[in-house]
Amino acid sequence: MLLAQEVKFGIDVSLESYQAKTWDQYRDFVKTIDEKTWDSIWLGDHLGALPPVSPYRNYNVWPLFSAFAELKKKATFGTSVTDPHRYHPTIMAQLCVTLDHIMNGRFILGLGVGEAFNLESYGFEYKEKPVLKLVEFIEVLRKLWSSKGRKVTHEGRFFKMKDAILQPSPIQPSIPVWIASNGKLTRKLTGRLADGWLPYSFNADLYRTEADEVKQSIRASGRDLGSFTFGYWNWIYFHEDEKILNSYLVERKASLAIQYPHALKALGFWKEGKRELYRKLGFDPDTLSQLSYTTLDNLDLPTVGKIVEDVPDKAVRDATLMGSKEELTRKLESLIKAGVQHFVLMVNNPLRPKPDPFSWQHAFKVLSEDIIPHLRENY
Repeated sequence: MLLAQEVKFGIDVSLESYQAKTWDQYRDFVKTIDEKTWDSIWLGDHLGALPPVSPYRNYNVWPLFSAFAELKKKATFGTSVTDPHRYHPTIMAQLCVTLDHIMNGRFILGLGVGEAFNLESYGFEYKEKPVLKLVEFIEVLRKLWSSKGRKVTHEGRFFKMKDAILQPSPIQPSIPVWIASNGKLTRKLTGRLADGWLPYSFNADLYRTEADEVKQSIRASGRDLGSFTFGYWNWIYFHEDEKILNSYLVERKASLAIQYPHALKALGFWKEGKRELYRKLGFDPDTLSQLSYTTLDNLDLPTVGKIVEDVPDKAVRDATLMGSKEELTRKLESLIKAGVQHFVLMVNNPLRPKPDPFSWQHAFKVLSEDIIPHLRENY
């Protein structure tokens, strides 16, 4: 367990979660975020969406960061996450430096290998060695950030520069890069290259095991474990009606098959017969990731159900950030004990014009006024 760093809490206010109808409504909500409660504010960098789960409602995050930074002078801001396919790293390097100055050194760049729904429909190339591309992307960023105005040349597989100059330099010694890695290869990469880890992990026990892989990579690379941050991103759903919670559980259980196929093996629920079910869906379970599909509209739900039919509801319920205030508090405590140092939480309750019980507004209030203060007091 890692508790050397104070546990921090971030809120992901991507528009797909906080479904504001107008810019004024969105901006005014951000004004209300209490920086004594929330250490960080995060935005997912989405161009597309993943129907029918997510709506096509996305502002461009880069001007949002500038606007929100004028409203919040203490919170750290971060991407949750962006990718190396839609931007040349020289452009990304300048964007990040600009934000780092606007925010006075309070910016984190969250990166991942990408999601097909942001890429395929828009004509971006992403299928050629995306992990290697991510590695080179980070290499170019750091060359520019550390250049102090000197000319930089880079001749790589994916990116090229000749006598490129980036000024000014970041305010931070180097802008922190966190990687949203959920596979063995990318976890190893995270420990070798990144300043933080921001996974979408299935449960506390699996998080602990995966965090150990990251730590082993950090040590093997001769890096300082104390300067690394172990983060955690996930949806959170607050309710007390068991009928409604069971309905939400069906959705979460299905997501296990598509978003966490590796967890089926890690938790002992894998059978070789499931491989044929994945083939029926058009997927290879060994390589399945969010680079594998652009929509869930036409997903064969009965086949998905068969993949997870032997997974006990209790196992999924225990591993999902859903439930009453007391249940959510216990689950967050278990993740802290598993080593989480920085939470990034995205409320999954619906936004309503009138903030009825268990609306987005109500869930956010319970988190802000009850759950997080309790965790701060005890951890």
